[in-house]
Amino acid sequence: MEKNKINSITKFLDFEFSSVEEKEALKASDAYSEFKDIIELFDGVKGVNYDEDKVLRKLDSARLKPSIEHKKVIPLYKKWLPIAAAASLLLFVSVYFLGMRNNLEYNTLAGESVQIALPDASKVWLNAKSELAYNKDWKTSRAIDLKGEGYFEVAKGKTFTVKTPYGTVTVLGTKFNVKQRQDFFEVYCYEGTVSVMHKGKETILKANSFFNSKVLEKNSQQGHAINEKPYWIEGISVFENAPIDQVVSDISIQYDIEFIMNSNLNINLEYTGKYNYNDTLEDVLNVLCQSLNLKYTKKGKRIYLNEM
Repeated sequence: MEKNKINSITKFLDFEFSSVEEKEALKASDAYSEFKDIIELFDGVKGVNYDEDKVLRKLDSARLKPSIEHKKVIPLYKKWLPIAAAASLLLFVSVYFLGMRNNLEYNTLAGESVQIALPDASKVWLNAKSELAYNKDWKTSRAIDLKGEGYFEVAKGKTFTVKTPYGTVTVLGTKFNVKQRQDFFEVYCYEGTVSVMHKGKETILKANSFFNSKVLEKNSQQGHAINEKPYWIEGISVFENAPIDQVVSDISIQYDIEFIMNSNLNINLEYTGKYNYNDTLEDVLNVLCQSLNLKYTKKGKRIYLNEM
């Protein structure tokens, strides 16, 4: 008898009654009165057709614009399920949304940078094509997840941690820049002391020194004239004996383009120079190519580099 009740209710929720009479028969039964509130909640509702794969792809690639709280929507894969399955789904969705509401996320587009004020009065400048996230419960843990590049001015207080896919930076109160692009990881300390953890090895940086994952050791620039902040905050990129791949990577995130380097191109080329983010792409490429004796061809959003 109990099984028949559940079968009838399930057919009602899945719109599987073969006739109006069968539906009315359920309403006259004991099962209807027992589950009346739940059943009437779904009465008259139509199912919604959607492309499940398309919805999932959109959710996976969704990102927040700066200064907007991140809220994801979870699709209900089958809109009306039997009672037990519906209860489980609601529990899952509630837990998911509870977790997402605790996070704030920011990202930037090509050629875009933003300044973010953190709850403890610390400040972050986020460079182009970068992502930053942190938990709202800031008093418990001052921790940030970063992909891309960010400059931090940290207020004194508890330990402040920046986590990237290639290393972790820990400080108390200081000014530093973290850059993580693909397999490149660099930390520059402008003030105070910074602890860098990379591949299980810790490096302590003092003011005016930096860590570069390509060099795999601390490099001191003591006594060398430096800017008080990263040049990119002022809308300028400056290079000093920088490998060609780092230079073109920097240009690509500012102008939303892709570089294709000829297989015969010397990958050990180094470039010293600078460009302003207000410069046209053509001007930037002309200066770069003249300095390194290269030539380029532009096709859409792709730049093909070759030797002269």
